[in-house]
Amino acid sequence: MNRSLQSLEELLIESLDLKGLRERSGLPHPLSKFASNGAIKDGPCADAVLEFIQDLTMEEPGSPKQKAAVWFLFESDKAFFYACAEAGIDAGRLRNHLMKCQAGGAD
Repeated sequence: MNRSLQSLEELLIESLDLKGLRERSGLPHPLSKFASNGAIKDGPCADAVLEFIQDLTMEEPGSPKQKAAVWFLFESDKAFFYACAEAGIDAGRLRNHLMKCQAGGAD
């Protein structure tokens, strides 16, 4: 085996790159179920949508991050739809799914 061993620091840095890990492992994008044309366009818009979903579910209820996520995902008339369009996400399907999840009836 001629492959050189990576330093521990390189391995730790690599493990924090979730997008790179997903690509190396051949895993689909977490939002691929909601792709409008078969594939999510990785980039800042897809990252923002995903981060808001994480903030909605992981942050303390009522915290500034959670409130911002609620606004973006459920109340915004333009920002959510723009970000989804740029990322290749079907905004209507995703919002409906998130609303079902919030109501306790996820599919």
